[in-house]
Amino acid sequence: MGPFSLGGVEIVPVPLFHGIMPVLGFRIGSFAYLTDCNRIPDGSFALLAGVRTLIIDALRQRPHSTHFSVDEAAAAAARIGAERTWFTHISHDLGHAATGASLPPGVELAYDGLVIEVDS
Repeated sequence: MGPFSLGGVEIVPVPLFHGIMPVLGFRIGSFAYLTDCNRIPDGSFALLAGVRTLIIDALRQRPHSTHFSVDEAAAAAARIGAERTWFTHISHDLGHAATGASLPPGVELAYDGLVIEVDS
């Protein structure tokens, strides 16, 4: 599936994996939404070049078969190089304050009610 337009805004599907199942994330301008996944194929990183705001799955500390762990999400975020990253799809296993304090600069845990302004 290639890029498409919705309301005059270009949306670029980004191939990902949820375990062995192929799924899609989406890029809209300088924003990318990559959730419910545990792997980004090498070819998808080219679609993410220049992303400034990233939302990415980070379920828990220990590995999971279909979701990024916090460390895996941090490594993927570092490779993408966004200025701001929020981890989402997080479980109750993560203490918000303790986990947030351990994240690299520019990376935060998302939370209910969070509003993020992005440029399309």
